[in-house]
Amino acid sequence: MSSSSSSSSPIKKVLVVGGNGRVGGSAARHIHILNEEAAGGGVVELILGGRSQSSFEGSKARITSQLREDKSIPTGLPRITFQSLDLTSSPSSLAEIIIRCGADCVVHTAGPFQQRTKPTLLEASIEAGVPYVDVCDEPPLCEAGKQLGDLAKANGVVAVTAAGIWPGASALMAAQATDELRRLDGDDNSPVDITMSFFTAGTGNAGATIVSATFLLLCQKALTIGGGKEVEKEPWTESKDVDFRGTQGVKTVRLLDNPDVFTLYNSVSNINSLSSRFATAPGVWNQLFGAMKTLVPRDILSNTDLMQGLSLFSLPIIRAVDKLVGATNAMRIDASSTKSGRKCTFIVTHDDLEQCVGLATAAFVLELIETGNEQIKPGVYYPAELPLESRQRILERVKRDAIVWEFDTSD
Repeated sequence: MSSSSSSSSPIKKVLVVGGNGRVGGSAARHIHILNEEAAGGGVVELILGGRSQSSFEGSKARITSQLREDKSIPTGLPRITFQSLDLTSSPSSLAEIIIRCGADCVVHTAGPFQQRTKPTLLEASIEAGVPYVDVCDEPPLCEAGKQLGDLAKANGVVAVTAAGIWPGASALMAAQATDELRRLDGDDNSPVDITMSFFTAGTGNAGATIVSATFLLLCQKALTIGGGKEVEKEPWTESKDVDFRGTQGVKTVRLLDNPDVFTLYNSVSNINSLSSRFATAPGVWNQLFGAMKTLVPRDILSNTDLMQGLSLFSLPIIRAVDKLVGATNAMRIDASSTKSGRKCTFIVTHDDLEQCVGLATAAFVLELIETGNEQIKPGVYYPAELPLESRQRILERVKRDAIVWEFDTSD
């Protein structure tokens, strides 16, 4: 394949682990798109990392086809190659692969992340001296990655964990709402209450992984913050009607564990309360989740292989439902100052979860590729810990293709 960029431009190789999947493929495609849109972006080569050469061929064909159909970008196509790897390998073995394939950045999209405890690929990237981004949605795994911060600093590596659309961009939305309230209060540490709400129609075209991840979350306590302290609550409880505006309107959302709660609590000072809720469509899916939580034994719900198998078995039905309900992803952040009573609402909607999670992931990747260590000091970051300018640039890129983007404050 040929690229639309000049051959004299710098070449950046991005290794997307899990690139054969829906989320990874979308991330790879959007890395190319955002790079093409960037002034002086140079050339990006995409390396899709996984275990299956045959799956790679299908993913490569899908990425190429989608890029050809996208009339908003130049017609040039990126070079896409395959890198065989197994995430059960040791960090040193994976580091050798990263170095050997010449990766300038590593992106980890190979979920589900639930119940994983060792950030093996992050450790390998640090060992290889290569920037890293993941879409991890498992708080203990995010925390384990954070413990590698000193090693990242010593090796001059910038890494960001929990950096997709949600978690990820949603945390940046909450941080921006908090910043605005504190600016209006004239107090950069005034206490805030934050409520995060999410809606995804069907699976959002993101495939079996998102279904199995949701099943696994039903047996996992939902972390909330109350009175400035961590409080674990039963998942799929405390329903609340939330207006996502646009064509989505009001949805009934319920508590579900979201690493944004954990990362924000450990990134943003003086959070008084914080919770995260979720809903899907059609409504029967919400009822099904509630029934599964009540009727299915916890040891079955927590079985990763079993839940992944169930998701794959159900995929034909899931795909049929997706065609009926669409793939919309909507996010709403409600923040309020306990000092002044001021409120800030941030609502963002995209028409396809698969596409916007890839877009958001790519936005984090491009920020690391473009700024290097000049603006972001080496270390392991949660999204809201990134410098203000980086957070703003990432959100500006996430705004691409949004069908709703509302940021409002009121007294």
